[in-house]
Amino acid sequence: LLRVLQRQHVELYRATAPFSALVPVARAKPKGTTNADTAMARAVDTLAQKPKFVQREFPAGSYIVRMDQPYSRIADALLDYQYWSPDDPQKQPYDDTGWTFPENFAVEAVRVTDPKVLDAKMEPVVGEVRAPGGLQGTGSVFVIAHNADNALATLRYKIPKADIQIAEEPFDAAGQKFPRGSFLVRNVGAPAFDKLVKDLGLTAYATNGMPSVKTHAARAARTAILHTWSNTQTEGWWRQAFDFNEIPFDYISTQDVAKTPNLRAKYDVILFPPTFGSAQQIINGLPMWRNAMPWKKTDLTPNLGRIDETDDVRGGLTFQGVQNLSDFVKAGGVLVAVDNAADLAVTTGMTVGVSMNQPGQNHVVGTLLRTKIVDGASPIAYGIPDSLAVYSDGGQNFSISNLYNVRGGGRQPDNSRPTGRGTADDSDVPQGRPGLDPKNEAPVRKPVQPWQAAPVTEEQERNPVMIIPPALRPRVVLRFADQRNLLVSGLLDGNDVAQRPVVVDAPVGKGHVILMGNNPVWRGYTLGTYFLVFNAMLNYDALDAGRKLDTK
Repeated sequence: LLRVLQRQHVELYRATAPFSALVPVARAKPKGTTNADTAMARAVDTLAQKPKFVQREFPAGSYIVRMDQPYSRIADALLDYQYWSPDDPQKQPYDDTGWTFPENFAVEAVRVTDPKVLDAKMEPVVGEVRAPGGLQGTGSVFVIAHNADNALATLRYKIPKADIQIAEEPFDAAGQKFPRGSFLVRNVGAPAFDKLVKDLGLTAYATNGMPSVKTHAARAARTAILHTWSNTQTEGWWRQAFDFNEIPFDYISTQDVAKTPNLRAKYDVILFPPTFGSAQQIINGLPMWRNAMPWKKTDLTPNLGRIDETDDVRGGLTFQGVQNLSDFVKAGGVLVAVDNAADLAVTTGMTVGVSMNQPGQNHVVGTLLRTKIVDGASPIAYGIPDSLAVYSDGGQNFSISNLYNVRGGGRQPDNSRPTGRGTADDSDVPQGRPGLDPKNEAPVRKPVQPWQAAPVTEEQERNPVMIIPPALRPRVVLRFADQRNLLVSGLLDGNDVAQRPVVVDAPVGKGHVILMGNNPVWRGYTLGTYFLVFNAMLNYDALDAGRKLDTK
């Protein structure tokens, strides 16, 4: 983020001593307003009302962007929050509506209006800013905390022969506390490792002997990025992210998948980013009318075909390709399916117990939405902050169920009433008859939250053929936040997105289909969500770690 500012000629300063400053406190949501209304009110709060402030301490080393400099307006545009009112006359925004860089980078940026902050001891940053890093201490085991820094994925592929274990629980080592997902590295020399982590901006701690914590191996997964020929723009940002982070991958098309029956022999993980069209269009491709449409390098088209080529871009995935992908997962592979690719996986039956929800038009348009971690023990959640902002193109999300081929029922909790009529606000009394003796009343069922599956009932257990075995049930990793906290930046109208699952891990055979309603790799600026993908790769053969199974 700081490098982005530097490239826009914004001057940066680094605090040389701790300092304090008054910072504004966000007000509580006013009654009778939507989440978008609240966000707009927050944005103009200092103009309309007297804001509340709290004294906050900032440590030495904090970066300061002074607003008394020529390019301060650029910093303000990149660091501040954007909001688009649902009542705006332009009802069809052309592009994304939320571009708040700190939230996308998972970096905290605090606006300080207290002029005393300018008196803090600081020094100008000379040259390109670099994250500090290096190896501290001595010992044969090197420990790195997992904080979703994308350089951790780079590290795994930079030292493919090293033994890297991933901790499944928090632990203490070298006088430090480490969270789940932290790296334990062996079989690499200290001088070379010190140089590597310095270059990557990572801090490692050396210790003698492995800490007493359950671990599994961090794999350098053989990865492919899958594309259609209908549209290759969106997944191009995934290729850029992998290139920038120096992570090797193969670039394959849906036509390649259709022609490769044993994908598992070549790949551990297949990433299927968003593309053009519905599940039907992905399978069928473009109409096979008129002449073939090649994408190849020729004398007339010397710039085509450099990465991939085909004799005819019209061919789609086909049902054979769907079968090949399904076989790949059942044999132990991991398919990461995003947005309409997730819809393809759900629609074609690659997963069970998951349905995909498409909110109404214009509820969400390229918006940043707040999330909450549902299962922090899932390897997909390693290092991810609990209030991560994710980019959502249209509010896509999921519902889950414990039953085969049944739409997820978490959104409709069981509100059955003894009389079988009325609403929750009506008196539940049968007219003209005595009330039911309380000792004979059915036990009250625990409410089902929108991100949960309704529990299996005794009635369903009598004919259990449709009940998904506990080990194969979908596992919700990440959900959208509650309505009052949902909007981070952009346009949000309506309440059919809040609390719904947004990242779901669906076990299938020996493998997993990971469904994402958000796009974690978008236009080179959602760096804070890249590790949702990298975690899936590093833990592809241990995704069941930390899972607690239902008893029935």
